Amino acid sequence: MILSLSACEKEIVLTDEHRTDRLTINAIVNPDTVVYAYVTEANDIDYFNLIYMRADYYHYNKISADKKYMYLVKELSAQALRNAKVELVVNDRNVYTMVFDSIGVTYNSEYVPKFGDVIKIVAESNSNPLSDGSVIGLDRVEANTQLPTTTPRLYVMGTELKIKAREYYKAVEASGDTVEITDMFGSDTVMRINLKIVDPVDEKNYYRLIVKNVGKINFLPNQAYPTTMSVDYFGSEDPIFYDSDLIKPYGFLPAYFSNVFSDELINGKEYEFTVETRMRANSVITPYVILELQHLSPDLYYYLKDIEVFRISDFDLYTNPIQIWSNVNGGWGVFGAMTYDTHIVSF
Repeated sequence: MILSLSACEKEIVLTDEHRTDRLTINAIVNPDTVVYAYVTEANDIDYFNLIYMRADYYHYNKISADKKYMYLVKELSAQALRNAKVELVVNDRNVYTMVFDSIGVTYNSEYVPKFGDVIKIVAESNSNPLSDGSVIGLDRVEANTQLPTTTPRLYVMGTELKIKAREYYKAVEASGDTVEITDMFGSDTVMRINLKIVDPVDEKNYYRLIVKNVGKINFLPNQAYPTTMSVDYFGSEDPIFYDSDLIKPYGFLPAYFSNVFSDELINGKEYEFTVETRMRANSVITPYVILELQHLSPDLYYYLKDIEVFRISDFDLYTNPIQIWSNVNGGWGVFGAMTYDTHIVSF
């Protein structure tokens, strides 16, 4: 038997839509503060998302202090385009120049958004030197978002304390190995909170629920100021937190659990559910929980859902590439909006 093998090469020419040197815009606006945006070269989605898109406690703390410092001070500073022309356009009428802030490495505007505003960021930077000293012409990019017209409505219906031994969770490390972890600073008590969402009728809505519990601990006998301990992961068996795409656990979060959800199961109704979070051990203050229901723009919702899938992926040769949602025309990144309703509950 004679086996003959042959191969051929075909040169693939990448068109403009495949360029990786495009401008990147990352920003979230809300009615409580001025607009600021990160305008950079294309950057690592993992690090950038962790620090600036309010990722969960576990993921952010998996990055060592050295890496946080390196990225904040060195990488982001190098990637930032300091001489770009960046403008904020509000409701297609008012135009504001966004000024570069070298401390925060952002472009800032003095405008504070209002409910329902339609906001556009336009960035231009031609022939800017990149971090390696080369010069590449970067085209004009723009992104649009609209603030929700209302604040989401979240109500605290009741609370209770429940004795519950600490659990061990299976977590998937960046290496792909599965390990068991536990909440080492958690007590044997969980705080259960009954909540109610009132979803507006006749519109599609997207939400994220933040549950952050806070305590303070003295690690040393004569410690002058207690150390604040807080976590923002929580548990619930309610179906609104079920996501069939999240087939693996992540940190302290079980598989199929997501705190980012649409109103598909609520659909213009009042909806009650229960969440629980583990109390910090040996707290020297009255423990309390910060609850924040965020009303998200659609683009921000889709971006966050993609990030949740991205962070549990294997990143090997057999994994399908994950397309991270972007609404930046001609570039990369996400420009989102949110409003929120916040409550503080003491135990």
